[in-house]
This record gives sequence, structure tokens and C-alpha cells, in this order.
Amino acid sequence: MVFISESEYEPIFVTSNKGEKVRILGPWDYDRLRATVPKEYLGSILDVCLWTGARYVEVQRLYDNPEWFQKTRQNIFLGREATKKARRVAPERYISPLPPQLVSILPYFFKDKKPPARDGWNNNIKRWAEKAGFDPLGFSAKTTRKTIESWMLAAGVSEMQICLRQGHTQATSLQHYSSIGFTREEKEEIRRRLKGWMIE
Repeated sequence: MVFISESEYEPIFVTSNKGEKVRILGPWDYDRLRATVPKEYLGSILDVCLWTGARYVEVQRLYDNPEWFQKTRQNIFLGREATKKARRVAPERYISPLPPQLVSILPYFFKDKKPPARDGWNNNIKRWAEKAGFDPLGFSAKTTRKTIESWMLAAGVSEMQICLRQGHTQATSLQHYSSIGFTREEKEEIRRRLKGWMIE
């Protein structure tokens, strides 16, 4: 596993609709963060958050509804009840196709302990970030979702596919990712990790 020191690659942030700074991770940044997770069930939750790209509340509800994982069809169906946002009900959607990294961990995810409350999860991520040697600024439950969205764009996945998979109602939600300055090495590694997954 190759870890790039933070002094070599400056941190990447995007600003959410609510004005929060959200940290975006390069592939080796994610490896560094993942390596500090003390318990395997928490690591599985982190991986599910990344590879589904789901909102944290959707990951919590997925755990309670394992039938949403359609193993034969290799997708996850998120109905309207999966995300009840304050101002609107999100449209139903499929997370498809599922990357092999996700398919292999979902059985363990469903058998292990329930994902913690959102505040606890945010505290966990900040603590793991510090342990990995990162400044915890911008680390939160949104980090994994924003990270995989930026990886998909960097790997050449169309904005339409990303919007459908992620539950965005318009492509403008992704505009702030288009100028993210991943290095050439990071882009190559992102493409390698996403090879055969929506970019064939």
C-alpha cells in the first residue's frame, strides 16, 4: 500500500450547499484514513459509505433493510423512505452497478453492529483523521460521499450517470468537482480502482 504524505499533496475541499467545508480524499488519503479505523465493523461501515456514495442516513437505513441489496441484480434499491430530507423527499434510485469492493463487504456489514448515530460517526471520522496525521478540518460523514463523486468525475463517468446513482436532481450539484486538481498519479490510481465500474 502506498501512502503519500500530506506535505506532498495539499488537502482538497469543496463547500457544501450549507456552506460547510468538506474534505475530499485522494485514493491514498483514503487508505491512510481506513488504516486507522480500530474495529473491522467500523471499517466496513466506512467502506460502505465510500463505495455506495450514499448519504449517511441512507447507509443507516440500508443496514435496517438488507432486502434493499439485490444480490442477483448487483444493485441497491433506495426507495423514497431511504432519505427523508427536511424540505423534500428524495427520488427513489438504484445504486448500480455495484463495485466488487462493495459486494464483498456487504454481507459483513449486515451481520455486524449497527452504524452509530450521525454525531458519533462524525466524531469517529475526525478522530481517525487526526490519528492518520491529517488536520481534521472538513472531515465528516459527507467526506466519503463527496470523495466518491469526485473520483467518478475524475475517472470519466458521465455527470448523468453520477446524478442518477447519487440521487442528485441536477448536474449543477457536481459542478464544483469538475476543477478538482487531483495529480496525474492520483487520477491513474482512481481509474485503476474504478476500472470496469461504469467506465467501460
